[in-house]
Amino acid sequence: MGSDSTTRHPERAKAPTSDSLSVATLCLDTESGSQLRLLLESMPLAQLATELQHYLAEAGDSVFIDRLRDLHPDICIIDFDRDREQAGRTAESLREVLKETAIFAISSKSQSDLIIRAMRSGCTEYLVKPFDRDQLLEALARVGGRKKDKRELTTGQILTFMSAKGGAGATTLSIHLAAHLAHDHGKRTLLVDHHPDLGDAAIFLALSRHQYHFYDLADNAHRLDSEFLHGFVVQHSSGLEVLPAPDGVDAPRHVSAEGMQRVMDFLRMQYEYVIVDCFPALDEETMVVIDMAERLFLVATPEIPALRNMARHLEYLGRFDYPPDKVRVVINRHLKGGSITDAQIEKAIQKNIYWKVPNQYAEVIKAINNGDPLSINPRSDLMRSMVDWAGSLAGRPSAPAKQQEKGVFGFLGR
Repeated sequence: MGSDSTTRHPERAKAPTSDSLSVATLCLDTESGSQLRLLLESMPLAQLATELQHYLAEAGDSVFIDRLRDLHPDICIIDFDRDREQAGRTAESLREVLKETAIFAISSKSQSDLIIRAMRSGCTEYLVKPFDRDQLLEALARVGGRKKDKRELTTGQILTFMSAKGGAGATTLSIHLAAHLAHDHGKRTLLVDHHPDLGDAAIFLALSRHQYHFYDLADNAHRLDSEFLHGFVVQHSSGLEVLPAPDGVDAPRHVSAEGMQRVMDFLRMQYEYVIVDCFPALDEETMVVIDMAERLFLVATPEIPALRNMARHLEYLGRFDYPPDKVRVVINRHLKGGSITDAQIEKAIQKNIYWKVPNQYAEVIKAINNGDPLSINPRSDLMRSMVDWAGSLAGRPSAPAKQQEKGVFGFLGR
């Protein structure tokens, strides 16, 4: 199998920007491959993600399928000249597993019967060697237009929460923020408990045990529609809707990158805000959610072990081509005059604090026991903080954050 032409960092292949198309090639001959690379370098519309010298040998060729699933390219160009029968079978298989990917055939032969057979196997374009720049550009533009139309339909925002260290409070904060967006601002809001087992969101909201959970929905990604979704969500008295986590530890839960992308795209179209309480592991599944999100709120408490983990998380996430303001630091249980100052925290993690949530543990426990995030004393600093935070997201801006990042590692070291 051929190697990737571009890598993002050692763990993950480089992904295209939101305005460009990713292209994978299969079994492309050397001359055509060189020509395509030159053409794509001159076209900002697309970039080459990988070049593979492998057809789908048989239905059980899982490594090949998984490789392309992980890349989820916008376009897959298959060379039909090496083995037309295998190329056709490969196109048919990819059409089934990569439903959002456009499949192009390329060949030195242009007889009408061969073109028809390629189209019947799932190809949407038939290109003739050598590549014609105008023909290629028109084909790319058609795929780009469909991608743009789909993106314009997805108007909701995905906001993700993750604790840099266990117990930092990401679940609590995601629940409170989601409830305020739904109740105070009338926003159609969904809370997704992404934990693979024993998630706390349903317990914190005093929701009765539900028959289905988020991973059940993800397993049925091919059946998604509004009516189907209705059977999976639970309604809270605040107006917030919840997709709970599994309530047991019976079996490991996992969603493929393609499945997760499909589910999150669908949920974004159904809600104004999709708040995801992420499982605290930067694995492939979680990274798909973070990639798709408008914001990641990374939560830590003002103590050295949590801040050390925060710094390491930020270092890892810094390898990606994210906008500077996508990952935002939240300090939970913040104490004025604490032993570690805000300035020390910002210097250590090389990033400014976006939001500080006051340390009012008794109020939080009261809200959990009541199953109602809105039951906190409205005059408390904690309630004011959450109301202001939700207001800033919903269009009533406040000014908790400083925009400029600064500093070098200090007391945490590197």
